[in-house]
Amino acid sequence: MTEPMAIVITGGDGLVAGVLRARLSDRFAARYLSRSDADITDPAVLVRSFAGAEAIVHLAASADVSATWDALLGPNVVGAYNVYEAALQAGVPRVVFASSNHAVGMYLHDDDRFADPDRPIEVGTDAPARPDSLYGASKAWGEALGRHYAERRGLTVVCLRIGWVTADDDPPSPDALDGEPSHIAGRGPGMWLSHRDCASLVEAALTVNIGFAIVHGVSDNTGRWLGLDAGRRLLGWMPRDGLRDWRK
Repeated sequence: MTEPMAIVITGGDGLVAGVLRARLSDRFAARYLSRSDADITDPAVLVRSFAGAEAIVHLAASADVSATWDALLGPNVVGAYNVYEAALQAGVPRVVFASSNHAVGMYLHDDDRFADPDRPIEVGTDAPARPDSLYGASKAWGEALGRHYAERRGLTVVCLRIGWVTADDDPPSPDALDGEPSHIAGRGPGMWLSHRDCASLVEAALTVNIGFAIVHGVSDNTGRWLGLDAGRRLLGWMPRDGLRDWRK
């Protein structure tokens, strides 16, 4: 019998980590690192924590879209560098990096393209990063850094631009982005990523034979603006869920 893949998941006390804890298959022997277990701004601690792992799923970060530079510098900027470098030093060949839709969030501000939320316009992963916040810029940094570690340092890196994972696994309501311009608020439910799709996406990222990839992590929703082609083509991943009738 094949031994389960040994993985370390940072941000072990967060929402997405909880989804993975509940749903990852028995193909993985996962260790979850919470804030109290490992400070991602301490590279020596990370090297020790990653010892013996076959892959890292890096979830730990400040997730506050309105966070200031000072709040993001440690966990999102320095922390991302430390995770990639610690993986390299610990001999871990693969990092799955939790990026965000906010790395390309400014596309939604193109009123002429996205004013009608029913138009089937999608942003692909080959489009330039257009962060909508310092938080989004920190995720774009993590993607760029991952490409460097893949192409120059030999790691396998898969960056997942995660959409909207909800605690109860219910799709967000159409008014969840109340206060945003209508063409942005109208796309909110289309960002939903179900728990089942989230877990299967991470599993695909952990097992695909590839050097570097960026893929979008959303379910196949009506009003979706993030393209799913890269996930299908590079990871063989197809979301099984999708919010279809929220406009009715």
